Amino acid sequence: PRGADATTRKHRWNEPIDCQPETSVVMPQSYMSAKEVAAILHVSVREVERMAERRILPAQRVRGAWRFRAAEVWNWIEVNMRALPDRRKKDRHPELAADFLISEILRESAVVVDLVAKTKASVIRELIQLAEHVDPMLDGRALAEAVIEREAQDSSALQAGVAIPHPAQPFYSEGPVLVAARTCQGILFGERGGGHTDLFFLVCCPNHVDHLLCLGRLCRLLVDRDLRTDLRTADSAAEFLDHIRASELALCEAK
Repeated sequence: PRGADATTRKHRWNEPIDCQPETSVVMPQSYMSAKEVAAILHVSVREVERMAERRILPAQRVRGAWRFRAAEVWNWIEVNMRALPDRRKKDRHPELAADFLISEILRESAVVVDLVAKTKASVIRELIQLAEHVDPMLDGRALAEAVIEREAQDSSALQAGVAIPHPAQPFYSEGPVLVAARTCQGILFGERGGGHTDLFFLVCCPNHVDHLLCLGRLCRLLVDRDLRTDLRTADSAAEFLDHIRASELALCEAK
């Protein structure tokens, strides 16, 4: 079964929100620190605190420190995913979870570099089949329904021909599941500017934090034009994965 925390209404990047008053209660596991949120967003801790202070990012004060509910951070990213690259460009001291590597989650067997799908529905279907191969215990039909439902709310297609389909809530799996595919030709996947998409990454995680880390890292890596070019010219799944691994390690070493 899918497990998910209760969610609140979604907020735009610069839209003020009502923050909870300061409290002294013990925080449950679903709450994260400013440092943890900064590592997910790939911005500085100070930037996260500033966003909380200005009520841009949902948060509450607990014993003098900002705390962020994972489900609310998820909702916020869903709305502001396309604006994150511009925000990161302005931040000179981003936080980074160097011990978290998506290149260790993505398997060579979960990468297809010559997908012949020509429609959004067929791409999703092929990605789900890849995910089922990675985790045989995964309920592929339920995952497909969850991804399609999420896509109906707003396309996961970003700029530059990249899309990151995913469920709108945590989904039961043995652990984080990540699959990737490159179509032989770009397809219309719902990119706001009407552009075509040819690089796809399906993310499926059993909890909010793993999902946020995967999504944040992918968005950070795929903003790199050189990496996107390398992924589009890779001759094999192994080469495709090597490019991701090299780019991610370079990112972590730079930190």
